[in-house]
Amino acid sequence: MTYRRVSALAAALIIILLITRAPASLMSFALPPAVKAAGFSGTVWKGAIAHLEIRLQSRPFALGRITWTLNPIGLLWGDLIRLKSDWGNQRFDVAASPGLNGSLKVNQAELRVDLGWLRQLLPLYVGGQLKADIESLSITADGTPTSASGRLVWENAAWRAIGGDVSLGSYAVDITTTDAGIRASIITLKGALKVDGSVTIAGGNYRVMADLSGPAARNEAFQQAIALLAVPTGSGYRIELSGTL
Repeated sequence: MTYRRVSALAAALIIILLITRAPASLMSFALPPAVKAAGFSGTVWKGAIAHLEIRLQSRPFALGRITWTLNPIGLLWGDLIRLKSDWGNQRFDVAASPGLNGSLKVNQAELRVDLGWLRQLLPLYVGGQLKADIESLSITADGTPTSASGRLVWENAAWRAIGGDVSLGSYAVDITTTDAGIRASIITLKGALKVDGSVTIAGGNYRVMADLSGPAARNEAFQQAIALLAVPTGSGYRIELSGTL
């Protein structure tokens, strides 16, 4: 083996060693301004952040401790990155592959979160726990979902009212993709509010249809809250919404 080949091999080994041992703190340069992170440990390929916080509409949303694993082979097939987080009762586990064109494909995702934080972002006075188990999800570069499959469960749903919380129940949303687009069926698992409906997404457009009935639909505070969204029917209320994502 010539001296030149030995030098080239040594240089290659040094580069590989530097890449594999690159500190996790280098990931901070890839984070957008709205994300604040502290306490990096590990390497770029397998590391952790002690605390991560995202600014959503100028309000902080804490994700707590984050761990990640990068798989370079995921650029060709499989998952490129896997993220995990635990923060109190809040938890998520996501395996994803960002595309070079800005698209995103999620192959497996598990989410557990208290919906109380939504009140910081939107005028939705709801409570309960959201559980999401997503088998697959594809999103274009402009944020439009093109395919999805999985299930969402809203447990112990409640409507926060001034006169007291209105207990609604527990609900499931089963998501599938067909030639006509993404379809989600809304079913009632249990509770005082019976919900039967669907959500469809196709070509960047969405449509929501749902029938509400049961004792909770006759609650005065709840009726006032949904007055702008629903129309009365013989058995309760009906919601029909449509628009562009």
